[in-house]
Amino acid sequence: MGKRNKITTRDIAEYTGLSQSTVSMVLSKKPGVSFSPDTISIVEEAAKKLGYQKPKAGIKKKDHNLSSTIVIISPSYTNTYYNQLSHAITTRAKEKGYTTFITTTLRDDSLEAEYMELLERFNLAGIIFLSSPAKMGVANKLSREIPCVLIGDNPSNCRFDCVELNNIWPAYMLGEHLIELGHTHITFIASPHSANRMNRDFRIQGLRNALADHGIAEENLELLSLSKTAYHLLPSQQQEYENGYRLTVQAIENHSESTAFIGYNDTTAYGIMAALSDLGYRIPNDYSVCGFDNLPLSAMPQIALTTIEHSTISKGHQAVDIIDRKIQSRKNASESTFTTRMEYDPKLIVRKSSGRCKR
Repeated sequence: MGKRNKITTRDIAEYTGLSQSTVSMVLSKKPGVSFSPDTISIVEEAAKKLGYQKPKAGIKKKDHNLSSTIVIISPSYTNTYYNQLSHAITTRAKEKGYTTFITTTLRDDSLEAEYMELLERFNLAGIIFLSSPAKMGVANKLSREIPCVLIGDNPSNCRFDCVELNNIWPAYMLGEHLIELGHTHITFIASPHSANRMNRDFRIQGLRNALADHGIAEENLELLSLSKTAYHLLPSQQQEYENGYRLTVQAIENHSESTAFIGYNDTTAYGIMAALSDLGYRIPNDYSVCGFDNLPLSAMPQIALTTIEHSTISKGHQAVDIIDRKIQSRKNASESTFTTRMEYDPKLIVRKSSGRCKR
């Protein structure tokens, strides 16, 4: 059996314990990406010791075995919403003859950048982002080589296809629902603010609009979120649940005037409900609770969460269809190009977690 003598970046990654993408960027001296002097030294010394030879300029590796693969980039594995989306994408991809590969950024912008740098080297069928990329300029560049689709809020600087969700309108619907039940003081519990992630701010705006349209002061909307440092100290497997739980306890201990809580998503709402229950309160008799996403667990009678359905399965299917249409267009040597913008109407799902205000 012949022995493989050529040293690759994978060999160096295994030797140093670093990721292959980190090794690659250090050795290629990728502009705009910086690493600590220690990391650079470790990689360069390992490359020298192992006898690594840099590929000749102008040769770009393209793995054609991935030409029927769609890569899904998810911000989280622990949020069931993204699991549902990934499942819907994989199901439709299989129907169309594609395979899928799923990875998560852990909401880490630098890790997301590493993935995009790595994926640029492969001849993929497409890439589906389950949330807006932090470095949209890099994603726009990538989309010129590989069909890309974003599922979520469509930033104004996005230059590729998008299956959109207008987060202002769903939040308005929830706010109006609670106001019609007599709630005039509402607490919204969310993840930390990030300039790169707009859906949180859009949902806040939707709630504010609902209050304003019903003549209720903006100050009656209480916004709670942990600092980024505190949030990332929570157990990674249940950050959103714990975020909802701890901030609800904080609100009650601070004698919040709110009679209703809205979680940034259903998982956060589960944490809110658990905290209220542990504190001895009844839902919805004492407090109403709402969420976003309409996860399967939300329909269980033990939870019965009022939430927003925004066509999760259909969005996943449509993202694959967009990529497939682009690929077929290229195969047919079509000169026309197109960018798709699609939006599904949200639906308010009223269940037992929301009720008439009794205070």
